Amino acid sequence: MSEMQRQFVAGPKWALATTVYFVVAIVVHVLTYPLFEIALLSFQVCVVVGALITAIGICIYFAALAGLRTGLRTGTLVTSGLYAIVRHPLYAASILFIIPGIVLAFRSWLLLPMPAIAYVAFRIFIPCEEGWLLDQYGQEYSLYRDRTNAIFPFPRHGR
Repeated sequence: MSEMQRQFVAGPKWALATTVYFVVAIVVHVLTYPLFEIALLSFQVCVVVGALITAIGICIYFAALAGLRTGLRTGTLVTSGLYAIVRHPLYAASILFIIPGIVLAFRSWLLLPMPAIAYVAFRIFIPCEEGWLLDQYGQEYSLYRDRTNAIFPFPRHGR
């Protein structure tokens, strides 16, 4: 495993943490159905809206992945496109769109904490990756980090 591969272990750790919760919640939901079913909205509405939100997230994810691949191939820090909006658009797509879309489609109260769990896991595991980026790109990454939010595409105040 290369040095870069060792540093980019945030993704697999993040995915494992969120997947474990997802699987446990789904198993409990199925075994106790309909105890945790969200019945406030119709099944059709939840599936259609959930699928649309998930599709938007998948499009964002693959657009960000294309930019990342270019940066990895050229050895440059990617700060344009989606990376100009957030530092981690792959995680943002998952946390803000893909996971909420899946949660809505499943209509389970047990899955509602999933985006929050995914965000907490992100905050726990991302420092290693960001440390590597700082070591690799130095001042360029430091300035980029100061002007660009990690996940949420809101303007930074006072910077």
